Amino acid sequence: MDGVLIQSREVIEFAWTTVARNYGVAVDQAFIDDHIHGRPGGYTLQALFGQFDEQMRVAIKKEVDALEEVSICALVPGVAAFIARLNGRVPLALVTSSWRARVDHVLQQHGLTSVFDCIVCRDDVRSGKPAPDPYRLAAARLERQSDECLVFEDSISGVQSAVSSGALCIGIGDDPTLSAHGALRTYVDFTALPVSPGGVDTHLYADGGLFISGQVAQRFARS
Repeated sequence: MDGVLIQSREVIEFAWTTVARNYGVAVDQAFIDDHIHGRPGGYTLQALFGQFDEQMRVAIKKEVDALEEVSICALVPGVAAFIARLNGRVPLALVTSSWRARVDHVLQQHGLTSVFDCIVCRDDVRSGKPAPDPYRLAAARLERQSDECLVFEDSISGVQSAVSSGALCIGIGDDPTLSAHGALRTYVDFTALPVSPGGVDTHLYADGGLFISGQVAQRFARS
C-alpha cells in the first residue's frame, strides 16, 4: 500500500523518527531504507527499540501508529486510473505491512473501499515481508497460484516477498536496486506504465507493458 497505492514515505519516516528521537534513539537514512520502508511494524519496532522491555515497546508502537493512522496521503500518480482499468477484469488484492484500521482509513479517504477482492495486512501472517507468506496468502484468497499473479512493489523487502512467493513483480518508484532483487522492471509511477488491450483469455506483461484481456483471466503471463 505505502509507496504503491499512496505516497506515504515521508509520513512513515516522520512517525518512526519522531518517536525514536523522543526516546533518544538515533536513526540515519541507511537504517530507514533497510529497516523501515516495506517492513512489518514489529520488525522495525524491535530493530529500533529492542533495548526497551515489551511493555514499553507496546506503548511506543501505539505512539507511532497514532501518528501514521490519521495522516493524509496522496495517491501515487496514475494508480486510481490504473485500478479503474483493471476493476472487473482482474482480481485485485492489497498486500501491506500496515494494519487494518489504517488501511480502512486510507481506502475510505480515497473512495477505494470496494475495489479490492482481498486485503492482507500485517496481522494476517506470522512472517511478513520479505517472507513470501503475505503474497501466498493473497493468491490463495484470490483462488490463484502465486505464479498466476503480478505484484507491484516499491521496496526491496516487498520485491523479495513477491518474487519468493513465485509471483511476477514490477517495481514502482525511484529505487534503481529493485531490479537487482527480482523486479522485472521499475516505473517511477503508474503514469509511466503502458497498458493496452490484450488477448482473449490471458493478461500479459511483455515488451515493457501490460496487455489486459477483455474478460477475467486466470493468470498473468510473461513473454
